[in-house]
Amino acid sequence: MDLRELLNGLDREQLRSLLLKLVEREPSLQETIKEELSRKSAGAQAVDSAVVVDVGGATTTAAGSDGGKSQRVRVDTKAIRRQVYSALHSLDRMSGSEAYYYVGAVLGELGNIVDRAWEFIKADDGRNALAILEAITEEYLDEWEILDGSDGESGEFFNILGSAFTEAILTADLSKEERDGWIKKLDEWQLAVDDYGIEDAFLAAQEAAARGWDYPPLQAILQGRADEADIEDDEDYEEDEEDEDSDYADELTMARLHILERRGQWQQYLNLAKAEGQTEAYTRALVNLGRVEEAVAYATAYLRTAREALGLAQTLREKGRNEESMLIAEHGLMLPNQQIYRLALAKWLREEAAVMGDRERALAAAEIVFHDEVNLANYLRVAELAGEQWPELRPKLLDMARTSGSYLVDGKVDVFLHEGLVDDAIAALGEHPSHTPLEKVVDVAINSHPDWVIKMCRRQAEYIMDNGKSQLYPASARWLSKARQAYMATERAAEWQAYLDEQLKKHARKYSLMPLLKPLR
Repeated sequence: MDLRELLNGLDREQLRSLLLKLVEREPSLQETIKEELSRKSAGAQAVDSAVVVDVGGATTTAAGSDGGKSQRVRVDTKAIRRQVYSALHSLDRMSGSEAYYYVGAVLGELGNIVDRAWEFIKADDGRNALAILEAITEEYLDEWEILDGSDGESGEFFNILGSAFTEAILTADLSKEERDGWIKKLDEWQLAVDDYGIEDAFLAAQEAAARGWDYPPLQAILQGRADEADIEDDEDYEEDEEDEDSDYADELTMARLHILERRGQWQQYLNLAKAEGQTEAYTRALVNLGRVEEAVAYATAYLRTAREALGLAQTLREKGRNEESMLIAEHGLMLPNQQIYRLALAKWLREEAAVMGDRERALAAAEIVFHDEVNLANYLRVAELAGEQWPELRPKLLDMARTSGSYLVDGKVDVFLHEGLVDDAIAALGEHPSHTPLEKVVDVAINSHPDWVIKMCRRQAEYIMDNGKSQLYPASARWLSKARQAYMATERAAEWQAYLDEQLKKHARKYSLMPLLKPLR
């Protein structure tokens, strides 16, 4: 029974008692509980039909239905810092090995605090978002090394902060002096984490502060004069020319697009997306604006990947433009692609076309799916969609399975065994098969291929026994029991007995193995 179910079984008084006992054992929980209760209380209060966003006990109220101005409330950054500190030190009483497994939970709690900053960003309140993010970052920088982040999770959190800073800075109406202050602060933080291999966490945010919205080339793009975007910078920008190929250029562009979308500045959105080669964002915006034919024509000419095609196809489908969504999906499958994106697109097209009753498209996509991911589920889906065409398609798919990559062994074995093609299943295993597919084939082949079964099972068992891998002795006994079945199926009981006696003698000193082998006589 999980924790949620256990708590559901408690009444109000039992829950209260449990919380008080937890605070006695872990006093640092007291502030966290108080802040959470305060947040819940504030969230329950609707003011003038407004949306209330609570942060560390402080609230900001968005405009209500009457269109009144938002009421700004300063964020309680001390409460934020206490929450971050409490989360980081929640593992203090655990041993190092135990605490390692809870690092993800701590970072998840910190991520929830970052989410509060995002609530302000989406409400177009960048200043309060920056206040939250600054508090989190400074507290985290002071303490983050206490987390065992050997898998990179604790360092990756700086990238999460950096992305939020980028959008918050662009959302806030900052003066040039304020932006300069943020550049300096972000640079200090970046230098503090550089030595840990975290080389670009705050670079996009620094660029956002340096450029803002008044960067001349950016303004030229937003105003639809992209051909003038390479104009000479003035002296304020001359030292720090933006590198269009930088790792953070796309992050910066997408942050700007998010803000323009939230503010309904669609023409500027389109100008920026088109100029920066954000084809998916550009075409999806056109669809949302009702300019579907324009979107399809542009996408057909400029889409580069199946991932982009999938995003646009989904948008078109949501808008009820079914034929256009199918055309874009089919076009995406013809683009040069990473297989993972092509596979995702083909699966989407297979199912959506089937729902729309377009069996021909669904079947064509299903064949692509099976080609890229040979497994029994995809094989049976082709058979289901093929109907009367299945006898014609079956040999084609089996040939696909025979020639597909070695990394698809499990899927190929399942397909061949489903069709009763044991020889093909054995061939698919290769010279050094992994245990799971090998055992599947062995179980089916005991009667039809007994000599092969005996050879493979003895090899597996002898490797374990000869190398003294005591934790795997039960597995060695299981392999030998399968070998025994093959011996018996060919009426070679005496040969089996001789082999087993030899193994018992050879491994007589392995006392944990003997009780497993003797019952096989």
